Amino acid sequence: MLIIVIYLVRRTRFRPHFGVLTMVLLYLFCAARLLLPLEFPHTVIVSDSVVYPRIYSFLTRKPELVTHLPVGLLLCAIWLFGTVFLLIRYALQYRKAIRAARQARPWDSRTASLLSEIRRQTGRTIKVRGRTAANIESAFGVGVLRRYIILPDKTYTDAELHYILLHEYTHFLNHDTAVKLLVTLYCIIFWWNPVVYLLQKDLEQTLELKCDRAIAQTLNAQERTAYLRAILSAMKQGCTQQPVPQPSTALFRAEADKAMRERFTAVLACAEQPNGRTASAVLIGSFAVLLALSYAVLPQPAFEPPAEPDSSSTVYFNDENAYLKQSADGRYWLCIDGHKPYALTEGDVQFYLEHSVFKYIRETEQ
Repeated sequence: MLIIVIYLVRRTRFRPHFGVLTMVLLYLFCAARLLLPLEFPHTVIVSDSVVYPRIYSFLTRKPELVTHLPVGLLLCAIWLFGTVFLLIRYALQYRKAIRAARQARPWDSRTASLLSEIRRQTGRTIKVRGRTAANIESAFGVGVLRRYIILPDKTYTDAELHYILLHEYTHFLNHDTAVKLLVTLYCIIFWWNPVVYLLQKDLEQTLELKCDRAIAQTLNAQERTAYLRAILSAMKQGCTQQPVPQPSTALFRAEADKAMRERFTAVLACAEQPNGRTASAVLIGSFAVLLALSYAVLPQPAFEPPAEPDSSSTVYFNDENAYLKQSADGRYWLCIDGHKPYALTEGDVQFYLEHSVFKYIRETEQ
């Protein structure tokens, strides 16, 4: 439910505010719900005698032809194996991207000085390393702890280079690479759940719109036009774009014609968006309401009670129509009016006495 809400929010006017706070809250709320399966006095119990019992029976079944382990335990093993496999694959991809960034050629003094100017312009300084690579077509940023801005080996004017660097630097200021990392890790952990992939759907475009909006709010109308002109020029030079590493934020993507039109429209219009505090309050409030609602209803499996035994073969007795008897040879008997005596063990007798079914034992000579 939380994931669906996030997906719907990202398709509204709050889309530019999807960031680290959103993902951290998603983690915290989901973890709290999983680790605290509480039942409150106001909780409504919804009994299900069709689906849940079948699921329970399936998970606890032990397929003897394959293994003596329950099906539920086998599914947990498959889940763990898939998670470990995807984590290793992603870690190798991430390591490959960082290694390629380290091996690329450092920037020249002109590019480095432009980045220093951008730091002064934004008023926020974070450590970012610059590299130039010959085998890419679009600038992109990569890294969460060790951050790199990778530029293609192309010729840009000072204005174009300034806005390209500003775009990638703003991605780091917004922690967009961390957002992509969190979303990817979440999808890796819950790879079996098709709903989690809604987090990745349109994520790239959401982060780009958020970045463009943050930049456009600091520019006047003329500067916004120059900013879009720089992106358009970079797109023309990168018409044969190579894919960029997965854990990165690229200036543009090859298949992004419709997405680019959306970005251009948003920058030129620069419509008033709700402020960050309002958007955060709406997101937190939505999550809190959903968390509370998730505790309001508790589905539980309901099983049919066992069938009543045949009354014709059932004998009912109590201390009014029956008594315990011990014969001279030490054996115990249950005597019921109208029935033959039933032989008892000492354990049976002790049970009847402890549970006050009978008060004493009669002793006889026979």
